Amino acid sequence: MVFEHREHPEFSWSQSRRSTFRSCPRQYYWQYYGSHNGWYDDADETARLAYRLKKLSSFYEFLGGAIHELAADAIKGARGDEPPLTADELFQVGRDKLNRAYAQSKRLKDWKRRPNRITMFHDFYYGTGPSRDMIDRIRDRLRTCTENLLESESYREALQAPFVEVKEVDRGPEFFTFEGYTVWAQPDLLYRTGDGEYHVVDWKTGQTDDTHPLQLRTYGLYVQSRADLEPHAIVGRLEYLLKGSGTTVPLGSSELDAEQREIRDSIAAMQKYVADPSTNAARPKDDFPLKDDTSECRYCKFYELCQDEIEGTVAGPF
Repeated sequence: MVFEHREHPEFSWSQSRRSTFRSCPRQYYWQYYGSHNGWYDDADETARLAYRLKKLSSFYEFLGGAIHELAADAIKGARGDEPPLTADELFQVGRDKLNRAYAQSKRLKDWKRRPNRITMFHDFYYGTGPSRDMIDRIRDRLRTCTENLLESESYREALQAPFVEVKEVDRGPEFFTFEGYTVWAQPDLLYRTGDGEYHVVDWKTGQTDDTHPLQLRTYGLYVQSRADLEPHAIVGRLEYLLKGSGTTVPLGSSELDAEQREIRDSIAAMQKYVADPSTNAARPKDDFPLKDDTSECRYCKFYELCQDEIEGTVAGPF
């Protein structure tokens, strides 16, 4: 897709968009509407702030992205002419990524000028940085996940598969069209086994969640939509690298049909917050309510934009 200036953002759908919408309508507003065009120097200051805050990252979010990149590099390297990377080598590369991002997060002025090119962690922006305990937890999680990655079923099968694609950050996200809407979906790993079966894989670096199979269903629809792939059976695989376990998810016609219904219903719910469907202009910000329980809002990247409103409410039994 070629970038073009738009007064309002183009509407599209993704699993992350659905998750944000379900979690907090106000966060959804800032993420997909209030921050639009905030990258322009002459943009409204609120939009510019929302755009900067949109770029904040938590340590766990950054770690997950780093491990996804390590997985892609490890598979590409092992299938090429390079010797397979060891867990220690992957761990060290991951540590380097974290240390660079940690150092960048101390450059607040630079980040404000270029929020899309410099990492800023939530803990630095809203505080003084991570505790020693958090640093230890992140480092231990990195170690565990890199070790379990190389032992995972999907990694081992991908090294021998006749066809493999890995998600590459520099290639940009993939999408398909569903009932006229753009749906973003790109598996972390896609490979075909010798019997022709496609496997779509999602690396998970945290705990299990009931929504994870839904994400694989969307990936299944993406694979099904590709004209360059011969039609074959599709199965999903969730690799929980922190636990060192995996779960196979069926992606047959009944599951994919169910996901289409879910996407359709989700889009309909989101469209209720659109004032003008022809331009995707959003309704006013106040029409996007805060969460009922605001006790966790201080951990949201957009807390600064909602802080006065949140602190003006007092929770209690009366």
